[in-house]
Amino acid sequence: MIFAVGTKNPAKVEGIRLALSRYYPDVELRPVDSSSVAKAQPKGLEEMTAGATARAKFALSKAGGDFGVGVEAGIFTIGDAYFDNQVAAIAGPSGKVSLGHSAGYSLPRESMETLFAEGKELERWAESISGINEVGDKGGLIHHLTKGRMSRTDLTEQCVVTALIPWLQRDVYGF
Repeated sequence: MIFAVGTKNPAKVEGIRLALSRYYPDVELRPVDSSSVAKAQPKGLEEMTAGATARAKFALSKAGGDFGVGVEAGIFTIGDAYFDNQVAAIAGPSGKVSLGHSAGYSLPRESMETLFAEGKELERWAESISGINEVGDKGGLIHHLTKGRMSRTDLTEQCVVTALIPWLQRDVYGF
């Protein structure tokens, strides 16, 4: 099974590989740079979903394959609380797209309000508190916050597995 992947981020590619290999023994990934099709810092579930979907469709059109996979991390709010989350989209050749989410975790409100007021990306803040350059390509902010117990790869794997559900249960979802 060939999956075009809308990222070259090593942590995301590995999470996608882990998720897909649970269900497909002979997975081939075709990573492509899709940074031109999504916002640098998505805010809200709608922007995250749009970014993941754009990445999946772009990857499928660019690299070919059986499916396209896109993953978008971003920040959303519930009331005055901020959360980080990842959304996965899996685009099929028929044009149907399925979605899935990772576990979300809270972020400090005051820091996020300052971040947004200054127009900065979450990764810059994550680098400043973790001391790791390009932290998003490595374990991610979650790795630092959980003291190494969870990684960005884990979150990517979660959201891709949940996005696979409609493809695994086509009769239930009408896919």
